Amino acid sequence: MKGPARLEVQDLVVSFGGLRAVDTVSMTVDPGEIVGLIGSNGSGKTTLLDVVSGLVPALSGAALVDGEDLADYLPEERAAIGVVRSFQECRLFPELSVEDTLLLTEDARKTTDVLSATMQLPWARRVEKAKRRAVDGVIASFGLERFRYHQTRQLSTGTRRVVDLASIVLAHPRLLLLDEPTAGIAQREAEAFVPLLRRLQEVTGATILIVEHDVPLVFDLCSTVVVMQTGRLVASGPPEVVKRDQRALDAYLGASEEALRASGPLSDQDQAPGRAGP
Repeated sequence: MKGPARLEVQDLVVSFGGLRAVDTVSMTVDPGEIVGLIGSNGSGKTTLLDVVSGLVPALSGAALVDGEDLADYLPEERAAIGVVRSFQECRLFPELSVEDTLLLTEDARKTTDVLSATMQLPWARRVEKAKRRAVDGVIASFGLERFRYHQTRQLSTGTRRVVDLASIVLAHPRLLLLDEPTAGIAQREAEAFVPLLRRLQEVTGATILIVEHDVPLVFDLCSTVVVMQTGRLVASGPPEVVKRDQRALDAYLGASEEALRASGPLSDQDQAPGRAGP
């Protein structure tokens, strides 16, 4: 499969009734880049991911991967070209072990007919061995060995998230869309997600667009931060630039002085005009 993908969003508009959830948004995510998308609830972040992953149609505009318009691709067809999406809720089978959950992910990608598997034909045995090697690899990469035989319902929310990320690696993403990967997990577990997500990017080499409410995580992890408000893009750039962008402060960062402080102190020259430093 090709390397990391390039995502281009061009004048994208999404409407629900009379509400414009995404209002003429344009942005580019370069191959191998990690871009963070932040904004208050209802700003259009998740809807933007929904359009790129094929769950919601656009009223106008386009989402392109490597220059190709995705409009005619079904969600499963987008997954086949490496556009992989995570969701705020981990959709894991509670009664399955971690190992079986990951094997199920591999089974979905590399199907073996029942007769060949039952008769243990040589090619079927080779496929099964390859699946187990892939699962062993992600279990080792994400430190899940001690949870291998635990049912997923026995795991903490944070560990289930890690299993979900491990399953994403098995899908071989070229463009990875992460929707609130730290939602609902304890602060202590959330702090471990920066190195974990960096590891995810190292293992997959994928381009990553991440929607996240944890501002410090986004500022620490991402090379570019995009701020949305009521469907529009109001600020974009490197974290140190966005942190002192008055539009970003007014739209989102300024709504939480605590979040701004947590994302790192500003020097005197970095402070936005008219605002006291955290």
